[in-house]
Amino acid sequence: MLFLGPHACEEALSRGELHTLWIAPAAWGRVARLVSAAREAGVVLRREPMEALDRRAQGQRHQGVLGEGGAFAYTAFEDLAGALRARGEAALVLALDGVTDPHNLGAILRSAAGAGVDGVILPERRSAAVNETVIRASAGTAGRVPVCRVVNLGRALDDLKEAGAWIYGLAAGEGSRSYLDEPFDRATVLVMGAEGEGLHLKIQERCDGLLHIPMPGGIESLNVSAAAAVALFRVLARRGPHGA
Repeated sequence: MLFLGPHACEEALSRGELHTLWIAPAAWGRVARLVSAAREAGVVLRREPMEALDRRAQGQRHQGVLGEGGAFAYTAFEDLAGALRARGEAALVLALDGVTDPHNLGAILRSAAGAGVDGVILPERRSAAVNETVIRASAGTAGRVPVCRVVNLGRALDDLKEAGAWIYGLAAGEGSRSYLDEPFDRATVLVMGAEGEGLHLKIQERCDGLLHIPMPGGIESLNVSAAAAVALFRVLARRGPHGA
């Protein structure tokens, strides 16, 4: 996997995933700390012209720094469920139903990392996987939050419900209530659907409650990455300074 830009490379290095680092001469001085840390970790360092990095990045922006490492390490679902049980009422998990745009997924993972969620669940089908574009869009923070992929999202939600979580689906329309009215005072799983399609019916049926984000400005909905950020930090705000 390629890591594009200094932030993504720093994160990969901190996780022990970086094994090769290419740096353009013009960028060498700006990333001296990264170079030093990479040397200490035994990472192979290569100084190459910007044009060579452009070819490796295939047109994606890299700021003169490229890294290569192993595939993204997903977390086992059993580990995420165990973390939810251990955290009790403070647990917070995000599940994504059909989010296929890697830029949206990257932005969501950045918000999830900032909110300190216990994990993010992706279905293996109808979902973007964590790749170079996702890591870039997350500003390198994708590896800070446990991400697991499941064969059946509905069954995973059932398992989390049995583990003590309350499942909230974010869905506009009839039957949903304002997320402003929820205390979020128990282990919480927020389920977000793809922009346009929303939550699939079978996923909605597994939710304990459907919520919507009020839109007094008159627009129909937020982009899914913006909605995820708003919802996650609303949960933290409702729980207070010691609830996260």
